Amino acid sequence: MKKLSFAVFALLFAVFSFAAEKKNIIFVVADGGGPAAMGLLLQYARYAENSPYADRTSNLEKIFSASELGIVLNATKETIVTDSAAAGTHMAKGTLTYPEYLGMGAEGENADSLLKKAQKLGMATGLITDVYLSDATPSAYTAHVNSRRNYEEISAALLNSGADVLLGGGLNYLISDKDLKDEKYAGIFKKIPYSKSLSPALKNGLFEKLITSGYPLVFDKKGLQKAKSDKLLGLFGASAIQFSVNPAPYAPTLKDMTEKALEILSKNKNGFFLMVEAGALDWMLHDNDQGAALAELLELDETLGLIKDWADKNPDTMVVITADHDTGGFGFQYRKVKGDELELKKEQGYPLYDKKDYSVKSNLDIIAKQTKMQRDMKAEFNALGEKRQTPKAIQQYLMENMGYELPLDVVEDKGDFEDCLKEINKRLGVTWSTGNHTGSPLFVSFYGAGAPKNPGVLHNTEVNKIIERFLYDGK
Repeated sequence: MKKLSFAVFALLFAVFSFAAEKKNIIFVVADGGGPAAMGLLLQYARYAENSPYADRTSNLEKIFSASELGIVLNATKETIVTDSAAAGTHMAKGTLTYPEYLGMGAEGENADSLLKKAQKLGMATGLITDVYLSDATPSAYTAHVNSRRNYEEISAALLNSGADVLLGGGLNYLISDKDLKDEKYAGIFKKIPYSKSLSPALKNGLFEKLITSGYPLVFDKKGLQKAKSDKLLGLFGASAIQFSVNPAPYAPTLKDMTEKALEILSKNKNGFFLMVEAGALDWMLHDNDQGAALAELLELDETLGLIKDWADKNPDTMVVITADHDTGGFGFQYRKVKGDELELKKEQGYPLYDKKDYSVKSNLDIIAKQTKMQRDMKAEFNALGEKRQTPKAIQQYLMENMGYELPLDVVEDKGDFEDCLKEINKRLGVTWSTGNHTGSPLFVSFYGAGAPKNPGVLHNTEVNKIIERFLYDGK
């Protein structure tokens, strides 16, 4: 009987110990990252001749291959297509809502977000983004407004959120013109590396509240690395943090911010909830800029490598990866080739099938060569003045910044920089369906502790419920 009682006790101890171990949640949101955009990363890692991955396997693929994978639908209360505010609210609060509503249900509900629920359980909490902290995805966890543009309330709610770690861009959304001109703050603004680009978004500034909030404040990568406190607020850009295709030397990467957040949040014995948003990806997809989007995807993948390693060493951790919506409708397509281009490709031994170009794998290497955003290229080249905007100059500029040498006769025929840029994108086989969001279904990945078996097809409010169950399991 004693042996039986001991066995039962040991079993119960093991069960409850296992449940209690499930305590950390890292929720990664690739903003705009629909299946085709995520596929660009997967294909680049596998097929590009100069793939930076020795085993030709991205961290995203490694996580997906070891995860419980599902499909996510994201329809709002009345619409097929969503925005980041509604999608963010669905995932943060599990409440169905309308586009533009942020942290508010369709009937005005103000349910606790996952962040607030974690706090009530004594867990540490954090929000990270590479765009601005008052943007829709992070603010879905802290705000309760019927317009995502109500930055006065959204930013105030952010500072009142009680989150232990807040890292991202967006100082513009915490200051007014009055704050910027106030002499008593001049010494602080002088130390901010991007202060000259500040353009205040608030009528009633929150800068005094910010500097007296109790958070140690950092404004650059060096400050982030040196931070040793148990709470931290980092603002690394006036709006978004400088984009990955052409990063600012003072700004931390998404990986840098995530590493510091894990260092701070993991001190809490009750565990933590951390939301990490790759928000700049969405901006590049809205621009229909595949090279800049790939740069953001690669930065996200570096972050995923860090997260995977951390979760593997801390098996009490659930990692959830999904997107809020698809942006741009990106893809590769085949096209019929004719005329001089057909003859040139034949001479070059370029693989064609029934005179069709199916977009060769080496196009992935060309996309990765892009040195700056395409919109910045247009602005920079147009600023040269007409006399310097010769066909030869166009050809050379695009070769240097797009990694593609367009034949000079084609450049002369097109005559316009933007048309030449479009021609390169066409020849790379790149296609976009829109500059807006689409209603495409999305991937969701559950990795590590508490991953639901065969999640199937979910609505994004159900993703919230799965995370919520994990939050309370063993608490």
